[in-house]
Amino acid sequence: MPEINHSTYIKAPVEKVYQTLTSAEGWNAWFTDNTMLEMDYKGNGEIILRWENFGSDQVDIEDGGKILEVVSNKRFVFQWSPGEQPSTVRFELEPYREGTAVTLYETGYTNSEKDLRACIQCAVGWGEALTLLKVYLEHGIVYKEDL
Repeated sequence: MPEINHSTYIKAPVEKVYQTLTSAEGWNAWFTDNTMLEMDYKGNGEIILRWENFGSDQVDIEDGGKILEVVSNKRFVFQWSPGEQPSTVRFELEPYREGTAVTLYETGYTNSEKDLRACIQCAVGWGEALTLLKVYLEHGIVYKEDL
């Protein structure tokens, strides 16, 4: 089955990267418009990713699912459903030089036409998203400012 895999280096401490990935405010700064993230102290919870007036069609999009695993300053794993069935997104964080090596994996796509289309779109999208995360954490530039 298709799998997505992207890596980047971010010149920011692991703790700062982890905090960004595990808070709604963090997601909204680099990726979404109105994300909700609820987690208990064990890491159980749900993430709802929201985009408002997205793309050339100006559509509102909502997706998300269960938070499957949270390991402080090391890993954040959740499900969402850009294709036919839920896929699993895993962020792995490792200290590296003066910052953090971030690796993203997404698995769970089938070989159906809809899943393959979603996988291709997400493969491109996650590459762009990690660039947005890097720019936000290194330079403070946010995804979308109020106009």
